[in-house]
Amino acid sequence: MIIKLVLKLGWILLGSISFVGGIIGMLLPVIPQVPFFLLTIWCITKISPRFHNWLLRNPLYIKYAKPLVNRLENLKHHPKQKAQKINSK
Repeated sequence: MIIKLVLKLGWILLGSISFVGGIIGMLLPVIPQVPFFLLTIWCITKISPRFHNWLLRNPLYIKYAKPLVNRLENLKHHPKQKAQKINSK
């Protein structure tokens, strides 16, 4: 119980810090903001199952991110088969 609370507070803290980093990145052109905002979204999905389910059903996620995630999962599950296909071409 206490461990879950500490983990949740840790995700909230990390998400808040990364959100502030993204805002700073928007103001300063030297710092990229996209990685900070992606980290913020990832932290929120760890905290809230409702947000995670909404994100997975979002049309933009389905159109752009889901094919990339599926490709990465296929590479992770079958690395030798993919390497053989790439080398044979």
